Amino acid sequence: MYNEIQAYKQIGYSIRRCAREIDLDRKTVRKYWYMAQDEYVRYMAECRERSKILDPYRAEITGLLELYPNITSAIINDRLRANHLDFKPSYRSVRAYVTALREELGIPTEVKIRQYSEVSELPVGFQSQVDMGQKPMPNAFGKNVKVYIFAMVMSHSRKKFVYFQDHPFNAEEFIQAHDMAFKYYGGRTQEIVYDQDRVMTVAENAGDLIFTETFDSYRNYTGFSVRLCRGYDPESKGKIESAVKYVKGNFLACRIYYGISELNSEGMAWLDRTANANIHETTKMIPNVMFAEEIKHLKAVPTLSKPEAPRTAIVRKTNVVHYKQNRYEMPKGTYFPGREAIISVDSKNSNVSFCDKETGEFFVTHNIAIDVVGKLIQIPKNACRYRDNNYDKLKIKIVTEFEESADYIESLIKKYPRYAKDQLRIMRNCIEQYSKKELENALQYCMSKDLISANEFRDTLEFFRIDEPKIIPQKQHNLPEKYKMVRAKARSIDSYITKPTGGDRV
Repeated sequence: MYNEIQAYKQIGYSIRRCAREIDLDRKTVRKYWYMAQDEYVRYMAECRERSKILDPYRAEITGLLELYPNITSAIINDRLRANHLDFKPSYRSVRAYVTALREELGIPTEVKIRQYSEVSELPVGFQSQVDMGQKPMPNAFGKNVKVYIFAMVMSHSRKKFVYFQDHPFNAEEFIQAHDMAFKYYGGRTQEIVYDQDRVMTVAENAGDLIFTETFDSYRNYTGFSVRLCRGYDPESKGKIESAVKYVKGNFLACRIYYGISELNSEGMAWLDRTANANIHETTKMIPNVMFAEEIKHLKAVPTLSKPEAPRTAIVRKTNVVHYKQNRYEMPKGTYFPGREAIISVDSKNSNVSFCDKETGEFFVTHNIAIDVVGKLIQIPKNACRYRDNNYDKLKIKIVTEFEESADYIESLIKKYPRYAKDQLRIMRNCIEQYSKKELENALQYCMSKDLISANEFRDTLEFFRIDEPKIIPQKQHNLPEKYKMVRAKARSIDSYITKPTGGDRV
């Protein structure tokens, strides 16, 4: 480094440019820039003889290393702090000092090498291996989302299956993933190798395995046997370990997370395109080609899905039903205290329907909200939301008494969905106050002029009635007896058109 700096100095480089070329800090370059050759030699000699902060504890550390060759730096650091209350060096300094001292004294750390043997190929269709993993992925907004992986691999053909979730697997989801894997393969193997995981295993129990109740029921239901790996021994299921590593390093690497559904769809395409279509590094065969023979030896798996009790939920006072952490709007008037809705899911069409639990009355159908929570899924604006009895009775009464208005009423509701009740009330009042002939004339006029409004219909009725002569009955007044004989004096008209003083006519 010193020679490089001096060489750049001789050819006329500046300190800044020299630091940029050597990729060093300018302060470091400046330190050696003005240092002569003999000065540099003395400096290096002083550095070799420089004392270190842990030299006072050298004898103690050496004794521990000679007595316990495999002792770790962490243990030495703890012993020094216990024996010396004023011990100040950091653990990082202790670790570096112990590493250098081991090299100087020739006391390397003993490395235990575990000896392995290659496992012979298993019979066709005999064994598969299962494991789970997790990996953070960036989403479209630059934030990391943790993806949880379920993977299965056939031990003979190496054909892989993978399924993803955006939350940890529980016992039921673990079983559902098995069911999907068996459907993907077209059957199951006689034996499945697992790691010790809490979703399936309670204890190894010296060979008398204790499984969780859910997994044990499924294992007995499907009929496969379980081979459980020893704790902290991932090498005993190396095929699936390699498969999970392959999924993380090939499929999930350099990929943006756009939702768990899309990730699973892309994963299935990746299995057919790459994972099971390329030549396997160990077998030198294509998994799909080998699996064509292995599938003939797989066992049939009974259907997992069983008749389930229908899912129900109460209708809230805001006329919504909660399902999958979202709120689905019901037609107005659906709610009354204690009412429950049956939830029916159509996976094929991705929609969910709601109906009354007691009577079976249909409420509404919504598209299922995917990859969102806490949202209100509303009824489309062009759909009628009114269901209360007063509204229905009002509409039926109007159409019954004035049949010709049916189309006009529907036009009013479509044009004023928010004020439909108010519009119907005005129409009802008009029907009660006017004759049928007047109503028919007003309706014909409004339809011809495209006047779709109850207010305009009422104004039309009043306009036509004004044109007809009206006879206003005289109001009779009862006078007292003493005033009945009094008669007002009749004057000529001239007295009103002349001035009060008797002048000329105006």
